[in-house]
Amino acid sequence: MFNPLAGAQTIPVDCEKMIRWIQSNVSPSTQLPLSFQISPDQKQNVYADMGEAQSVPGIIERMIVEEGLVIYDGAIGQIALTMLGGDENLQKAYHPLAVYWEGRVGELNHIRAGYPVNSFVYNQANPFAVSSDVRAYGQRGFIFRIINAHGRYNTSDPLDGKTEFKDFPTWPTIHWEDWKPVAGENAWVTLAALHLFHKKYFNAEHQFYEHLGDAVELRLAEELARAAILLQAENGGIRMAPLGTYHPEDENSVLGEVRHSWWYQQISTENNISWYAAFRMLYKITQKAIYKQAMDKIEYYFKEAWDAEHKFLYQGMTFKNGRWNSNDQHFATDVQTWGIAALSPETIDEWFGEGAAHAMWQVAKARSGALDRNGKLLGVGYTDEHDRISVEWTAGAILAAREIAEHYKIDHPQWAETAAADGRAMRRGVEFLKAEPAEGQVAYAYSSKRDWIPFGWFSHDPRVLSLASTGWMFFVDYHFNPFFLPAADLPESSLAFIGMK
Repeated sequence: MFNPLAGAQTIPVDCEKMIRWIQSNVSPSTQLPLSFQISPDQKQNVYADMGEAQSVPGIIERMIVEEGLVIYDGAIGQIALTMLGGDENLQKAYHPLAVYWEGRVGELNHIRAGYPVNSFVYNQANPFAVSSDVRAYGQRGFIFRIINAHGRYNTSDPLDGKTEFKDFPTWPTIHWEDWKPVAGENAWVTLAALHLFHKKYFNAEHQFYEHLGDAVELRLAEELARAAILLQAENGGIRMAPLGTYHPEDENSVLGEVRHSWWYQQISTENNISWYAAFRMLYKITQKAIYKQAMDKIEYYFKEAWDAEHKFLYQGMTFKNGRWNSNDQHFATDVQTWGIAALSPETIDEWFGEGAAHAMWQVAKARSGALDRNGKLLGVGYTDEHDRISVEWTAGAILAAREIAEHYKIDHPQWAETAAADGRAMRRGVEFLKAEPAEGQVAYAYSSKRDWIPFGWFSHDPRVLSLASTGWMFFVDYHFNPFFLPAADLPESSLAFIGMK
């Protein structure tokens, strides 16, 4: 696996500056990270672009950008803090995990989704398998994908400060309105927890884990993994969310006795790539067979989701008419790049034939590569497009290109050289989206322009700085692949536990 920092002695300057921004962009009341940041003098114009003052979707989007913590974004920042290390960074990386373990923050009494409160069902045969009681440690469900970083329930529209709107959902008071426990975001919380556990407790000299038996990092990771396994469908894929998760397309749908089945009948390949990496870490750390079994089932799903003719992985699958059907309506760029980075080119070629990983990258580049006027690669977008750059997804593409370059350098040197050049070009290509919001800080924009993403949300214009983008660019410059533990090449038999010393 590509690891040019194996013998590195210094930390890139921009990595330290990115960490300073990540450290600073937090809620003053809870110290939880914020997903976004906009310069105060630009907020009014940016928020006006998100919809009219009377637009409910606009109000909700503005609240999320102003006050939201997307737990995936937070996890990316936590992993970056963990990798750089130091007591302060490790404490900041731990803090969100402690909040998630507690299950509440501020006015939000339930940030974990279970049963019977709000009726989130992971197992139709036993709805009580996942509890909504925040004190039922080890038995609780996923964390809601976006929470208010300040711990607020009642809030206001950042555009004009209004606190009530007659058409707002449920009741007129403007309040937090995103309660979706989605699998992919929770996989990244699991990854962040395991990276921190590994950083704190792995004894590299003697090749074992020194840890407290009740370490929150591992307990939380295993609790979330338990919920994910309950959502594993018969084709091996982890469903996107439990029954009861709201989606506007199934306002009145009922499966069994539970409303809202749309998310439950969807499988996201991206989510499964993330959970595959999480289960792999859990298996390496604990040696529990249940995690290897979960990996094996997801591998079966990946093989079902492979388009052998066109050499890419489908965005996901939908359960309809009694069977799982591939979703081929929209091409997902990150499924290809994350697939390469998380599964490895070696594994992909082993499953799908020699050169499959190379072909995946060529397809992703051809379908979503953003080019300058001279046809030079700048980055990648989200789907079939060539005029928008996602910084986060481009960073994933850079990691994928580096993995390809390393894998093919002996048997296919031309492929390797091309991939390496692509990685360098994309690293240069996103620099126009870099900002210095304060002295000694660096952050990256969410994307190059505001537009709809067919997977259900808007990309933001360059005035919106992003925790996810900045964290991923840290991975790029630190030459770190977050899908693997830093010592992932250790033989599994060498990992062992000891009790508290």
